[in-house]
Order: sequence, then C-alpha cells, then structure tokens
Amino acid sequence: MILLVHLPLLGFGLIYDDGWTLRSNGFLRPGQFDLALLVSPEASARHIPDAFRPTLVVFDMLAVRLVGLSPWAHHLISIALHLGVCALLARLLERLGADLELRLASVAVFGLLAIHAEAVAVVSFHEDLLAALLGLAAILAGLRAIASPRRTSEIAWLLTATLLSALACGAKLSAAALPALVALLAWLRPWPGPLWTERRVGLGLLVIALALAVGVGLALAQNFAVQGSISPYSPEINPRVFAERVGLAPVLAASLQIHVGYLGQMLVPIGLSPEYVDFAAEWTDAATLLALLALVTLTTLAIALRRRAPVFGLAWLGWLVLAVPTSNLIGMPNMRADRFMVLPSVPIAIGLAAGLLALGRFWQARQAQPDPTGLVRWLPLAVFVVIQGSFGLAAARAYVSNATLWRAALRRAPDSARARAMIGLEALAAGRRPDHVDPELAAAVREQCMLARSLDPLDELPVICLAELAVAERDWVPAYQQFALAVELGVDGQRLDRPIAALAQLALDQPDVDTHALATEWLARGLSAYPYSPDLHMAAGRIYHRLGQPERAFALYRRARTLRPERWEPVAFGVELALDLGDAAAAHRTWWAEHDLLAGADPATRDHLERRLAEARRDPAFSPLQSFFSPGAFPDEP
Repeated sequence: MILLVHLPLLGFGLIYDDGWTLRSNGFLRPGQFDLALLVSPEASARHIPDAFRPTLVVFDMLAVRLVGLSPWAHHLISIALHLGVCALLARLLERLGADLELRLASVAVFGLLAIHAEAVAVVSFHEDLLAALLGLAAILAGLRAIASPRRTSEIAWLLTATLLSALACGAKLSAAALPALVALLAWLRPWPGPLWTERRVGLGLLVIALALAVGVGLALAQNFAVQGSISPYSPEINPRVFAERVGLAPVLAASLQIHVGYLGQMLVPIGLSPEYVDFAAEWTDAATLLALLALVTLTTLAIALRRRAPVFGLAWLGWLVLAVPTSNLIGMPNMRADRFMVLPSVPIAIGLAAGLLALGRFWQARQAQPDPTGLVRWLPLAVFVVIQGSFGLAAARAYVSNATLWRAALRRAPDSARARAMIGLEALAAGRRPDHVDPELAAAVREQCMLARSLDPLDELPVICLAELAVAERDWVPAYQQFALAVELGVDGQRLDRPIAALAQLALDQPDVDTHALATEWLARGLSAYPYSPDLHMAAGRIYHRLGQPERAFALYRRARTLRPERWEPVAFGVELALDLGDAAAAHRTWWAEHDLLAGADPATRDHLERRLAEARRDPAFSPLQSFFSPGAFPDEP
C-alpha cells in the first residue's frame, strides 16, 4: 500500500539541492571519488558537497554510478529507502514483543504520514531516510547481540551495531539520539515477550546503547577531522545561522512552538510546507508558554503512567529524545523543516497506531450488532491513513519541479528571502532571450530580488538574483559588483563556484583594470577551492579560449567533461575551439561522435556550429576520411 501511494513520485524531476549534490558534483564521477578524502580536512578545503555526511556521499556516488542522473530511478531509490525504514520498523517491533496488529498499524501510520512528503519526494534529502534506516538496523543488530548464545557472536553483533550507528550518524546526526532511545526501552519495557525474559536484558540494552554511542562518537570524530568542529553549523563555520544573529534563548523559545507545530501536523496534516521562515520568540509569549505547558504536561503524564501505559510513554518520551538533535540547541541553517521529523516520528507512529487500534476496539464493543468480520476495529486507522496519504500526495506535488517548489514555498512563506530570490531567478531563466530581456520581466524580477534583499541582507541568493538580472541586461559593471558581494556574503563557501566563475568572465569586461590579471586571479582562487566543479572548469575554459591560450582551454574543457559527462556545453566549446585552431577534422569527428549529446544544445549554439562546420567543409583541404581517423577534440578520453 505504501509503495502504491508513492508511485506518482516516479514522474517528478530533480530539484532543489539535487543540482548541487548530484548533477554538478564532480566528486561522484568515475576517477574522482577518493574515500580517504572524507576523513581529511581536504574534503572541506575542496568544498566536497556534504563532506561532513560521508555515508550520504558514498551512497550518492553508488546511486550515480548505478542509475546515472535518471530522475525516476533516483525517486525509486527514495521510495525503496522509505520502504526499508518501514520494514525495519516492523521487524524491530516484532523483536520488542509487539503483536501483529500493532506492527501492521504502526507501519501503515509511519509509511503514510504526510509530514514525510518532503523527505521522500526530494532526492537530495536521502540523508534523513538513510539515517533512519541505518539507525533502526543498528538497534536490531544490538538486539541480536543479546540473543547470541556465544560470546564471539555477541561481540560481532555489537561491533556491527557500532558500525551501523556510525554510518547512520554519517548520513545525518539526527541519529545521534538513538542510544538514549535504547536506554528508554530498557527503562519502559513496553511489551511482554521473549526478549524481556532473557537474562540480564536491562544490562544488555545499556550495553547496546553504549555500542551505539561509540558509533556516534566516531561520526563526530569524522566531522571534527573534516571541518575542525563537531557541528557543520558552528559559528566559526557559519556565523549566519539565525541563533548567532538573535541569541540562543529566543531561538529555543521559538523551537518550543515549532515542535508543538510538528506534533499538530502529524495529527492533522495541515500547513505542510517546503519552506519555513526562521523566527525568534520571547519566553513570555503566550504561544511559547502554552507550548511549554503542553510539553511539560505530556512529559509528566508519560513518566507517571509509564507502567500503566508504557506504549504512550515510549511514543512521547521517544519523540522527545529523538527530537533533541533538531531542537535548535545547536544552531542550524533552517530552524524548521518537515524532513526533520523522519526519525522522531517513529515512536509517534507507534503511539498513534496503538491509540487508533484502541479506539477501534472501543467502537467495536459499542456496536449494537456484533461484527463477525472484525473490520470495525480497523476503521479509525483506515480513515487516518487515507487522510494522511491523501494530504501527503498533495504536499508532494510541490516537489514536481523547481518552478512548482518555489511557487509553493512563496505561498507558504511569503517572508522567505530565499523563496523570493529563487522565484526571481526562475522567472528570469524562463523568460530571458540570448540577446535581450523584456523590460516588464526585468522589472518584475528586480522587484522580487530587491524584496528578498530587504528580507535578509545577509543572504547571497538575492544578490545573485540581481547579478543574473544585470547579466541578462548586459550591464557588466553592476553584474560584477553584485557577484563580488555574493561571494563576500557566502560564508559557508559551499556553493560559490558559479559566482566565482561569473566574476572571472565578467572581469574581462571591466573598465580601468588589468582584465587579464583580474580574470586569472579569480580563476586561480576558484579552481583551487572547487576542483570538482564542472561549471567552474567550463567557464575557465571559455576564458582561456577567449584569452588565446588554446592548450589550457582544451585541458579545462576536458576536465569539465570528465566531471559532468552528460553536459553538452564542454563538447560544443571543444568543437568550436578545434575550428578556431583550424583542425576541422577533429571538430567534425567530435560533432559526429557526440551527435546525440549535442542534440540537446540550445538552437543558437547548434546553428552557429553547423554554419562554421559547413564553412570548414568547403575548404579544399578538408577530407572526410581524415575526420574519420581523427581522435577528435577530446583524444585522451577512455
């Protein structure tokens, strides 16, 4: 049922961070991946995307090698990960002693919770699903250790649990709270069953928690080795985190409201959004006090009723424990996101399932006529999952494409600087022409960019929006100034390869400066900091082509092609450079050999190259036979 509900996702595209983590991430390509880099400061120095999540990087590398950049295949992987989490949840509940009805109901609730729409629908959010999958597998491995009759087998399973815990935290540090969840299980013992009759089970669970904690420590050590901090969002790495602007206390007050909001969305899936605006709150605000009162009351009830209602205790206290990593105690770039609830929703799903089954049994007992089929007791659960699945599919529609994503984001969060900047960039990309931009379109884009700039003066995206508009209007000096400001504002350094590439190209058109020196200075900075960026290498090739250094231009085109072989631009530029050098044979050979790839080139580029190739064929010295034997513009390719 869960698979069938999620099948429409196979028609979605690659959006959002998919371009950064998959399409333009040359590190994932054959011949580039070096696992040793992921435990070295070089990973951060070379700006490998998500280097502080090595499990995710390795997983993405394998996915790209397996299915390339096929959107439907990557969405199928997301669905498979989600189903894997559901299967492991069922197995864990069975191992803990839950009955079949509760296992089925819990999987149905978790698998169809609408709040998971973002995590399953966006390929670049694999980290949340991976962390949940590997984290549950780590607990199961630990439970196998308890049941092992031999000491060697017990040790082997504990080591496996430690490794899986490290891998889970290596996907996302939200899994760092799992040791506390295991300790909570040892305290609550929510179901009777064979597990709880085993000798020294309480001590065994605490040993499992310790093994998982060692895995957490290994993941934190990798983070420290890569970036000199256990958190990728520490102030020295990213001072733009909202908690650094307003202080931790207002952020924690807001976080209380946020987490009550999560609970409300899991019960009634209204208000799900691809974008939320960070905000501060006062501890004296009515909303904060009500949220605090609700959390304290439910926590007190869960502790007081832990013996009479252990499943409720597990659901509530387990959610509290698993929500700690995303509770803004440590600053994060986004204070709130639906995907943060993948792992914390596991105990909530169990509690909801138990409650819905109890309601069904109560309703069945109140029926005037006996129910021989026993279906009445499933009716509350059925209604709940149908509503959740329907709202989940509706929420997932926002992630069909970038255009739908940012339109939905703007509707849900009109004060988001990021959403307004991206709306401006999307409109500009859709409406611009090679030689001009419509004045009405330019005015509308400028309005969005300026409004985004006023909403968050420290965000580089609104500045990039203004810079791209200036490029479309062929106003090179303001464009250079805006891109330079974007690089200055881009504190994390992760996504500045394209602005640096633009600055290097725009430097050649700046007045009153040594344009050659300025362009090469930007290129030297960019190529050393982003050795896996195909966009930067392609831009560098264009610049050296324009500066009359063909050998270096060819080397950069080849590098760009290696880092992103499915892109047509380096091939087209290689053909053009071969024609400029008078090597018509190499140009024709590449044009014919890469016909399918170059079919995707924009019409203006194809027309330009076809005219030049036709002109070269009219030269008496041109020989088709020579083109056949030519190695082409990229002779060193495998």
